Amino acid sequence: MGVLKVGYNYPLISFKAMLNEDISWFDQPENSVSILTSKLAEEARNIGYITSAHTGLSIRGCAAIVISVIASFILSWPIASIVAPAFPLMLLGAYLQVMLTKRYTDHRNKLLEHTAKVAVESIENVFTVATLGIEKRLVDNYNQLLE
Repeated sequence: MGVLKVGYNYPLISFKAMLNEDISWFDQPENSVSILTSKLAEEARNIGYITSAHTGLSIRGCAAIVISVIASFILSWPIASIVAPAFPLMLLGAYLQVMLTKRYTDHRNKLLEHTAKVAVESIENVFTVATLGIEKRLVDNYNQLLE
């Protein structure tokens, strides 16, 4: 659960930090709207890759397959004859895991695109946001979209 919480909270914390910057910070060339937006998206994506639960499961599954095949051939051929028919089932399980993970990732990317639009509009109109004092409302709106 902690892994998912980190991946969820990081974009919110970054967005909140951007909105709380001084207005002159946005005038610097390295803090243009396109750079900040791409930085927000890239950092969130990298956190997602690093902390994703499916990465650990995939590595664990592959290691289990390799170890079981090696152990079965080292210990005895009767064990290998028992493990060999299960090997296609393990491969099918790995394939299904990859397909389900891809489906989830595609769905999550669509949601992140929508939240990126909100972030871009907020950062592009940072002067208006600061003048009206609606940073808190925009952060709450962004938070709802992430949920």
